[in-house]
Amino acid sequence: MKVTVVIPTYNRPGLAENLKRQILQYSPNCEVFIIDQSGSGEPNTSRAKNEGLRKSTGEIIIFFDDDVEITKDTIPAHIKEYEDPNVIGVSGRVINDGESVPSSNDVVTGETNNYLTKFNKSFWSTKKQTVEFVYGCNMSFRKKVLLAVTGFDEKWPTPLSAFEEIDLSFRAGKFGLISFSPYALVYHHRAISGGTRLDRKGRDTQYYRSYGRLISKHVAFPFSLVSVTVIVARIIKESPSSILSFFVGLIIG
Repeated sequence: MKVTVVIPTYNRPGLAENLKRQILQYSPNCEVFIIDQSGSGEPNTSRAKNEGLRKSTGEIIIFFDDDVEITKDTIPAHIKEYEDPNVIGVSGRVINDGESVPSSNDVVTGETNNYLTKFNKSFWSTKKQTVEFVYGCNMSFRKKVLLAVTGFDEKWPTPLSAFEEIDLSFRAGKFGLISFSPYALVYHHRAISGGTRLDRKGRDTQYYRSYGRLISKHVAFPFSLVSVTVIVARIIKESPSSILSFFVGLIIG
């Protein structure tokens, strides 16, 4: 299977190029596109990923954040999962810098409840399994499925684009299974500058607006009433100034 790797980047000189060199060192037959939005105003990671999708010629499209480090097994492990024709997407294992990884790490990950009020993101797990959603810094999909769902939704509030990969997973998951491969490992270094970082207030505002939009898109009424009740209680406790943003996302997207 031909593979394309897409690396969105913004105001991080050199990081994406370093990752590209690492990819080609381990997997020289990969097609690699760096989508650099530096200098283009406010970045939109969903738009950047869709641009990479349009340019790609591979059957499998892998998306990496520019600040990850792969291993020699990362890309082959992604590809191996697609030997199962029912698999339409793959989420790889992610170990974030500074993250405390329990010694017992054979756990379930990538799952949520019917109200989307809890998300299990234990993507450091070593347990091979099927998941409901991917981790955005290390994910892949069959190109034909991405095209079938018209790619990433570019209407998420920017620059944060919270929930873009969860939304995509829900839409793409209607076509088959999403697999979690512990062998498709990356080390996520979380670069301290550049990218789509916001201050605390801006981050909360965009996050909860996106959360409202996610509920609107994927939780049907009357179940959404439970979602709203739980999330509003959380906002009141954590970030009261974000309540309006949540309802804006819920009502107008």
